[in-house]
Amino acid sequence: MPKKKQKKRPQRGGVQVRQRPVVPEPRLSAPAEVARQADDPVWDLEPASDVSSGGTPVDLRLPHGTMPAVRFTFGDLFAQERRGPIREGWGYSMELPAVLELLQQIGDGHLTAPAARGVLLKSADMLYGPLRCWEAEDADALRAACLASGGCVLCEERRTWFDGLLDEADVQWKRWQQPENYPFAAGQQGIHETSCSVVRRMMPTEYARPTGEAYGKALNSFSHAEDHHYGGAFEDSGDYPRLDVMTPDEARSWVAERTGPKGGRNYKLCRRCAPAV
Repeated sequence: MPKKKQKKRPQRGGVQVRQRPVVPEPRLSAPAEVARQADDPVWDLEPASDVSSGGTPVDLRLPHGTMPAVRFTFGDLFAQERRGPIREGWGYSMELPAVLELLQQIGDGHLTAPAARGVLLKSADMLYGPLRCWEAEDADALRAACLASGGCVLCEERRTWFDGLLDEADVQWKRWQQPENYPFAAGQQGIHETSCSVVRRMMPTEYARPTGEAYGKALNSFSHAEDHHYGGAFEDSGDYPRLDVMTPDEARSWVAERTGPKGGRNYKLCRRCAPAV
């Protein structure tokens, strides 16, 4: 087969010069990640709205004015090729027109690259809590950072819940000290007499509401526990009263609520103390 003729390259001073584009052409990474199929009717895009939508608007305050309502999102893109701390931008997305406008201001000399970087990092830090970015952090690292700094967004979110559980623990502990007035105690294992040995094993030998540094550690332990739903992390701890200590009338109501219309019991009576409710 005849060989193809090679195109001649332009020459400068007798030396061939290879022409290169000023800006390299963008290309898809290999393998390319396809977000959607263009021919899939489910993914057809709707016409753009006449009002701003999507993301969280942030006003970027720049040296020569404000870029209003720049849209940020979190959680859609996690590029492993540029992985870094979330507080430094990993996992965030920003609308492309705003990026181009920042680059234009840098090119025109109205903004320096370090200043642009600084305002974007401030935006990421400001959105860390409202966009719940901490949910994407490593759980152990988040808990350690919380202890080191004396608190975190997650602890603040669950503080009221934790304080309510402490209030109830204070009440139950005070009741347990008065068995003559509160002779019954109930929990996941059923109902007992307050003096029952099973109850003594389930209740802490000493209890005082945590304060100061101890409170901070207790809040951290509760907030960052894997099973914090419905107070499970609190109830499963041996540091707090875990039983409902009741008067005779309260015990009878507790039993009635767990007795079916045909007399079936949805609770257990302790075999050791056999409480006479």
